[in-house]
Amino acid sequence: MRRGLFPIAAAFGLLLAAGLSQSQTQYPPYGPYPVPPPPYPQPPRPVRPVDPMEPVPFRAGDGRITGWKVAIPGGRPLATPAIAEGKLYLGGGFGSHEFYGLDARSGRRVWTYHTADDGPTAAVVEDGLIAFNTESCELEILSTGGRPLWKKWLGDPLMSMPAMAGGRVYMAFPDSRGRGTYYLAAFDLRGGDEIWRAALPGEIITAPVIEGDRIYVSTVGGMMVAFNRRDGTCLWEEARNATSAPAIWNERAFVSRREATQVRVGNSVAAQQTEVLATQATASPASPMVDLKATQRNADYLDYAKRAGKPAEVQSQAYDAAVGFGGASKGSALMAPAQANLGQASVHGIWSYQGSKPFVVNGRLYSSMGATAQCVDAPTGRVIWVRNLRDARRPGYTDDILTPPAVVNGKVFVGTRWGFVYALNAETGAVIWQVDIGEPVSFQPAVVMGRVYVGTDRGSVFCLETGDPRDDGWTMWGGNARHNGR
Repeated sequence: MRRGLFPIAAAFGLLLAAGLSQSQTQYPPYGPYPVPPPPYPQPPRPVRPVDPMEPVPFRAGDGRITGWKVAIPGGRPLATPAIAEGKLYLGGGFGSHEFYGLDARSGRRVWTYHTADDGPTAAVVEDGLIAFNTESCELEILSTGGRPLWKKWLGDPLMSMPAMAGGRVYMAFPDSRGRGTYYLAAFDLRGGDEIWRAALPGEIITAPVIEGDRIYVSTVGGMMVAFNRRDGTCLWEEARNATSAPAIWNERAFVSRREATQVRVGNSVAAQQTEVLATQATASPASPMVDLKATQRNADYLDYAKRAGKPAEVQSQAYDAAVGFGGASKGSALMAPAQANLGQASVHGIWSYQGSKPFVVNGRLYSSMGATAQCVDAPTGRVIWVRNLRDARRPGYTDDILTPPAVVNGKVFVGTRWGFVYALNAETGAVIWQVDIGEPVSFQPAVVMGRVYVGTDRGSVFCLETGDPRDDGWTMWGGNARHNGR
């Protein structure tokens, strides 16, 4: 038995040895490889894609003011930026479908929100929420991180901007699907529920103004109306030929208003439109309106007959045509009242119109009329200073007008249609500095933490470093979400 097994075991051993020998022949062990000396090759670094909205440095011609510029795609007219939580919030302009959040210090884009309707106007920000409306119909609420919360279709077109206070957002709009009536309504800021709705005599100028428990508006036809902002009760309504949203101070309303005077031209008499600051008590609808006569100026910019063929009006009509409002067709918007009172006959013109909006700071009334900035003692109406800022190097035009002033830190900041931004001494009107940014500015600047922010009619947003961190506190159009200054 053992002898029989031995040949089998021997044969198995030979086969095993042959297999191991074959395996070692086919798969020899790997030897060591030499290690290359340093420096060792590095993998290529990922390249950050270039944002078409990449900020570029800006430096004034005299080198005193520096900052940055961001070109918004489309090159459309831009409204006033809103600044909050270290970010700048800005719509892409009349006709656009974008709304942006930029880093307020660097100008870099943080987020983009795409609207369903076109034409985001100037935004208001409060309690971590952003409110803005599109020209084409909707009120929208976003978080400051760019997340949409709710939106509501109101009417077409929407030519003013919203106001915020006490957890509510207020907006004026036409009843496009009804009888064409205009309304002012209050909505819950968080959920969008309508709290109240009150009838208006027409489209309003720029925005509602909130002071205390009241909300005030001026219409494009010149009416002034006051409401209880808690329940929408109309407190009074007066025909005043108002040409701006009001400023409310010390229980008085201050507003610019139009007056036509007769002037002799050769052998004939013609109407000359003028503008004057005026005031009335807010408590009673019977209070008379008192003109501050020393502020009266000729106002060809309010005369449509003198504006009709000028470049600004031609451009506004072109913007209208681009969004479906070409010719006489302006949706639910009634152009006749605005044409007669403001000299405006386009949706874009009313969307961008701010008028000679006054603001009261420390008992002084600051405003811009045409090419003139001025300061008036609010209690007495005495003119303290007047500063004409027309650029002598450029020919005068009917639409050579300044933006409403932003007043902070003893300074008055204004932009101009011919491309300048000014800082004036609030006490004397003296020019502290001026910067030629090369692009027309129609909307009021914002001033925050030593920086002046302006949007231009050519689709750029500029940040100008003033060098003084006390230049601060004017965070959006009208100073804050209530639009009544600081």
